[in-house]
Parts: sequence; C-alpha cells; structure tokens
Amino acid sequence: MKRLAFLLLTCALVVACASNTTERDMQFLASALTKVSAAVDATVRYDEPAAALVEDALLQAATAHDETLLQPFRDMTLRVLREGADSAVLVCESAAGKALLEDAGCTARLDAQRWQGGDDACAFTLRLREICGTPKTQ
Repeated sequence: MKRLAFLLLTCALVVACASNTTERDMQFLASALTKVSAAVDATVRYDEPAAALVEDALLQAATAHDETLLQPFRDMTLRVLREGADSAVLVCESAAGKALLEDAGCTARLDAQRWQGGDDACAFTLRLREICGTPKTQ
C-alpha cells in the first residue's frame, strides 16, 4: 500500500513539474513574441518598402536588425497578418499546426495565450482594428 501511494505521489509530481515547465516555456515565448510583434508593427507602420512584403519576407525585414529575435521560435511556425497599418504575429507548433500564442504589435502585452485551450487552429483570431483602434482607410 505504501508503495502504491509513493508511486501515485511520484506520478503526480512528475505531471505537475511537466505542467510548470510548459507554463514557464510559454511565458518565455510570450515575452519573446511581444518583441517580434513590436518589430513587425514598426516595420509595417514606418518602413515604406514593407508595403510590398508578405509574411516571411516581412518577418525577416522586421527582425533583420536583431537576428536573435527569431531564435526562440526556430522549431515553430510564425505567421504574420497585416491589415493596413496594423499587424499581428501568430506562433504555432510546426508539426501539429496548433496555435500557441498570438500578439498584435500595437499592444505592449501578449494578446492571446492560445495554447491554453479552445480554438487551436493555426489561424488568426485577433480583430486588429478593435485592438489597435486604427480607423479603416479607404
């Protein structure tokens, strides 16, 4: 009986530690993502040549000044959405295509911790005009 209780306690601790590692990893990635999305936002808003760039090229142009910005995401898929002067970056698992984090560049904090449940498709869900308060241009 003691052996079974010890085994159950050990399993519970392993699961708890694994969950904390995931939380810690996601918080680290969230912090790194806010820096990437801010760089994309600045490029979209203020860099005239950026108007012709799409997803990967825009991401590369936005982070060219500091290549270490993308290192935490080297095994993940990064997507970029641009709506006028607003932008967002989405982080997904490369293998499963599951959305993990989503951030609008116009805000200082992370906008969506998608890894915690709900809709996990690797597709944008943020409404940039509402979040950023940018009026629609004709």
